[in-house]
Amino acid sequence: MKVLYRKLLKEPLIQFLLIGLALFFCERWINQKDYSDDQFRILVNDQIIAQFMQQQVKKFDPLKAQQQVELLSDVQRQRLVDDYVRGETLYREAKALNLDRDDQIIRRRLMQKMDYLAQGFYDDIDAVTENDLTTYYNLNQQDYKKPSRITFTHVYVAFDQKKHDSEASAALEAGEILKILRENNIPFEQSGLYGQRFLYNRNYVNRDVDEISSHFGQAFKQQIFDLEFERPQWQGPIKSSYGWHLILMTHKEQAYIPPLSEIGSIVLADVQRQRQQKVKRQAIQKLQSKYEIIDRDQRQ
Repeated sequence: MKVLYRKLLKEPLIQFLLIGLALFFCERWINQKDYSDDQFRILVNDQIIAQFMQQQVKKFDPLKAQQQVELLSDVQRQRLVDDYVRGETLYREAKALNLDRDDQIIRRRLMQKMDYLAQGFYDDIDAVTENDLTTYYNLNQQDYKKPSRITFTHVYVAFDQKKHDSEASAALEAGEILKILRENNIPFEQSGLYGQRFLYNRNYVNRDVDEISSHFGQAFKQQIFDLEFERPQWQGPIKSSYGWHLILMTHKEQAYIPPLSEIGSIVLADVQRQRQQKVKRQAIQKLQSKYEIIDRDQRQ
């Protein structure tokens, strides 16, 4: 029997198994804390379930959450427990594998989560009063300014070097067409019978200054919005970045600031958003105050 044991111990496979077992038990002994019963226990109670519910909806009201937990049916509570246990299991296993170390994606996700947690203080925001609304509107009126708008059609006369010896001759042609348009009182819908095809649109309905400027150029935009408008009539020619234009304007609206009564809901949303951002910023600053910043490379 002893001879048999000696032969077995000399076998490479047996030696490999024995070394493996020795290493296994040594690792278990060294890291015995990690293998304690507590490491594989997931505690679940109403308080934990209430916290889990708040994290799911990103709204933090401990008292209300606790009341909701008490009203859950057995099936609803078990569903929450299953979701929590699943998440906790995955989290612990990921931590055990050190998957959270030096991972920028996880870092960003944790930062986002803390950002959401900071939003939990939104419930502390005071209700917006009528006076608050009026004060904010008066201080920020320019933010609600409506731009100038215009409705017009145009006849385009391009500067064609084969047809015109100079831009002045193109302007002269535009003036001749203008006479025809006026004498025949050509209406809005018939403007396409004259001039050349324009790069963009022929008709512009209720368009603002930015769009007109982007299509025709800054100088044209200034001239057309300076035109007098009492009744629709052909005017021009006005020079753009592309050539000359004859204008039939049918509507012009000057820039204006709408009254609070007209945009009250928009202003209210802006006030609430500003207060939320302030509360969130204060919450993050409070967290930052716990830390000492050491900049070893700070420039002198």
